Amino acid sequence: MYFLKGEDHFLQNFFINELEKELFAEQSINKKLLLPEETGGKEIMDQITTIDLFSDKKLFIIREPQKLKGKASLDLISICKESMNENYLILISDDYILKSSFYKKIESFISAIDVQTPFKYDMKKWASYLINNRGKTAVGTVQEALVEMTGDSVAHLDNEIEKVCLLIGERSEIEIEDIEQFSGWKRGRQRWELLTALVEKDYAKAVKLGKNIITKHESMISLIYPLTFLFQEMLFYKMKKGTFKEYSGYTPIPPSLKKRLPAFSRQFSIEKLESALKMLGDIDKRQKSAFSKDETELIHFIGHVIG
Repeated sequence: MYFLKGEDHFLQNFFINELEKELFAEQSINKKLLLPEETGGKEIMDQITTIDLFSDKKLFIIREPQKLKGKASLDLISICKESMNENYLILISDDYILKSSFYKKIESFISAIDVQTPFKYDMKKWASYLINNRGKTAVGTVQEALVEMTGDSVAHLDNEIEKVCLLIGERSEIEIEDIEQFSGWKRGRQRWELLTALVEKDYAKAVKLGKNIITKHESMISLIYPLTFLFQEMLFYKMKKGTFKEYSGYTPIPPSLKKRLPAFSRQFSIEKLESALKMLGDIDKRQKSAFSKDETELIHFIGHVIG
């Protein structure tokens, strides 16, 4: 019996596939996905407890088992505690921090396997693995660039690596130029570095990056949107006192930054975040209604936020 906790579906499927290879190496796979929201608790329990003398062993996967109610929930806990001799069972919870009574009981005798989306350092290991698994190689800077672009999930990372591998054909090594062929990557990376320098309060780096970006690639107007989103989401996290749930739709900041918003928000007070947003609003008005020098506006904003 196995218990997976975390939202990264690629890692969930990776674990299941590897387990299948181990358990069913010499026979066909007999696998069944059970969803409490669609299948009644009694039916689920009947399926996982029925022994068929003329059938191979089965692998049952129950997603969000805490949604089972009443006797079915108690019976499942009892089965998990005693272990299943005839079949195999995997429980999956997308919510790693969920503290239900069901999971407290399960974790009292089964250690959960973490399948959360990894942080940047471990995501680079996955980039290396996924590249090598396709018979390709890439130096560390290339792996890091891929993680910066697509590090919101291992599935996203895997998909982009697949695209790059198709792009380079039979050539074995992925180069930084291959990634730069993706629209706006180079400009986007400089923008991400500026946002990171701001929230890490590195004044010298933020000013240097800001001047370079304004001179070559961006205008203050184009930077207002990602800056506003960044400080707005940090403010939301502060106001919700840590109950922030990551937004999964389109955002104008990179996945590596988005995942670290809760940590970054601790660097600023609510007053400072509100002040930064007000200043961005004032800059936006000046940019649209009167003469406003981009570099001067950006440097003043950096000084206001970090100072």
